[in-house]
Amino acid sequence: MKKLFLISLFLTLFACVGSDTEFLPQTILEARKRNLLIKDYDPSKREVIINQTKYLILESFTTFKYNSKRDQTINKSFFAFIVKLKNLETNEEFLSEAEAFDYTKFINFYCDMCAGLDTDNIALYYDDISKRESLDSIKIGFKDRNKNEKVVYFVQKK
Repeated sequence: MKKLFLISLFLTLFACVGSDTEFLPQTILEARKRNLLIKDYDPSKREVIINQTKYLILESFTTFKYNSKRDQTINKSFFAFIVKLKNLETNEEFLSEAEAFDYTKFINFYCDMCAGLDTDNIALYYDDISKRESLDSIKIGFKDRNKNEKVVYFVQKK
């Protein structure tokens, strides 16, 4: 019975995501190559602590994505702000399992229902496409295990 449940869950998830789903670019280089890059940003601090792990902010940028893998038209109904992190203890370029599981406890996006994790990156989503050119700074708070928050300001490069 458990096996049947797991198989049906897997098939449901696969059907929802599908093989035609297009994901956000994972790096500035990928976004630039695919003509999806909007703007590049500099963080006010490069090192942050999330829970009990130190991370280096590698890059931060705004980007579009395509409608689907088959439809390579740029989806201009929204855009995203991406932050790519590197774990300084493991050198892996994503959040550790502990931080990813409880990321809402340790990352303050300063918005409701506008952000989350996208594959290996932190992402803020914007439905107001008119903000893409005027969005000159973004703030995100990173908390350590004692809930001490360090705010990082991401400023648009000129």
